[in-house]
Amino acid sequence: MQVSLDFQRDTMRRTLLASCGAFLYSLVILVCYNLGYILIESQQMIILLGTFWAGHILTVIYVYQHHRKRTAVTSMTLPHMVWAILFVSIILYHTVEIRSALMMAYLTILPFGAFRLQWRGFFGITLFTISCYALALFLLQQTRPGHWSPEIEGIIGFTFVLAMFGYCAVGHEFSVMRDRLSDSNDRLKRALVKIEELAITDELTGLYNRRHLMNVLEQQRAITNREGSSFVLAFIDLDNFKGINDEYGHGTGDEVLRQFSVLLQDSVREVDLVSRYGGEEFVLLLNGVGIETASIVVERIREAVEVLPFSKFNLNMTISVGITEYKAPEAVAETLERADKLLYVAKREGRNRVVQSAENTVVEKGAVEKGAVESN
Repeated sequence: MQVSLDFQRDTMRRTLLASCGAFLYSLVILVCYNLGYILIESQQMIILLGTFWAGHILTVIYVYQHHRKRTAVTSMTLPHMVWAILFVSIILYHTVEIRSALMMAYLTILPFGAFRLQWRGFFGITLFTISCYALALFLLQQTRPGHWSPEIEGIIGFTFVLAMFGYCAVGHEFSVMRDRLSDSNDRLKRALVKIEELAITDELTGLYNRRHLMNVLEQQRAITNREGSSFVLAFIDLDNFKGINDEYGHGTGDEVLRQFSVLLQDSVREVDLVSRYGGEEFVLLLNGVGIETASIVVERIREAVEVLPFSKFNLNMTISVGITEYKAPEAVAETLERADKLLYVAKREGRNRVVQSAENTVVEKGAVEKGAVESN
């Protein structure tokens, strides 16, 4: 699944930030080890640091691979935090005198959960951290009783537990705010989609509007000029529509327009485009066909309109159509204008017919099959 580049960048940035923190903490551990505050064999220290960094580097590689492919990455926040907390807890077990200072590493790890973890995740990682710290103290008391003070460790531990549950409460608030923000973003996205749909859709018929038609025509013109393909425009007008509004009212006129729009959509392919140009005028964009094929399609539409009863009054309707093929490299406005002129030829010749432009000719088809050819 593709994800946004911003999201991927945020994930990668947080991963690199965690890497910087891990590097600095490793330096602190090495300094403390050299000063004698961490009681562990050098070979064990190398194994411990090597194991920690191996896991960390594998996580970074995993995130980076998904960053390159721009695919959704399974959240590594919780596993990464668990790995780091285990490492810190082991270090604390081997630490003397400055254990409370190295405990600050917990407080640098836990805030990363605010980016991705939900309430249960915050609560779980809090309990896990407290358990790891308590286990480290228990093992220390069992194996090195001289290296810890029950009173001091009790005060530190109590303060630490309070801090952890405070973190858990703050984490819950972060989770709630993040969910609310996510919901708000989702609503905003849906609203923007709706606005975009309204901007390109005719409110009455649900067809694409004139603005969207012109944008698509420009795109199709570029494709046709580049690839040598073809497309045909059909300019359609409902005959005597004004009389419907005058006699039956605009409500009936609107019903006729909606019914006719459904017929148009059902009569063409998904790759074609149907738009309401204005009033009772419609434009069909027929992709990848020549004028003869387009003429057959439009003639079928004309015949379907002729026999279909419209509105509750069972009105008889007819259409006049002008169709023409795009001729590269002309502007789309020229193609539309030519189709519009052919439409008026159809109306002038008696309506209820399809007039198509061939090479330098005008051919009429309709209720009266003239087969007439006039000069264009």
